[in-house]
Amino acid sequence: MCAIVDNNVANEVFGRNPPEAGRHFRRWLGGRNGRLVVGGRLLEELRGSSEFREWFQQNELSGRLLQVSADEVGREAERVKRSKLRTSDDEHVLALAIASGARLLYTNDNLLMDDFRNRSIIPGPPGKIYTTKDRKDFRPTHRKLLGMRNLCHAPGQG
Repeated sequence: MCAIVDNNVANEVFGRNPPEAGRHFRRWLGGRNGRLVVGGRLLEELRGSSEFREWFQQNELSGRLLQVSADEVGREAERVKRSKLRTSDDEHVLALAIASGARLLYTNDNLLMDDFRNRSIIPGPPGKIYTTKDRKDFRPTHRKLLGMRNLCHAPGQG
């Protein structure tokens, strides 16, 4: 399963003292089913964290990462921006989802959550949101999301 971690929750996943939900997400990334999608501007944002850089180095060759080229993400981001369908300022995250097929997003940004679920922006299966906006503990909804197997949609398939 493919997932994107928004920069606004990177510390919850890669930080030194993550909340319970973040610890479970990171453990899932380290397991056989988890795969983090990175690329373009989001990768640059995440690299601002020394904890993420350390995790990235440890997992770069393990198959736990799907890296999408900055050019591909940039092209999609421009298309999303021109469409004027989004309400968030995170066209780069939406573009990464389109280019990679990832359909799980860990974020606490309400506008991005709405855009990520909008099938007019991201075609194919609707996106799912892993969030700790209201509570940081590991909820049954979190467990269900991490147990799903169909959130790595092949790009270009409607």
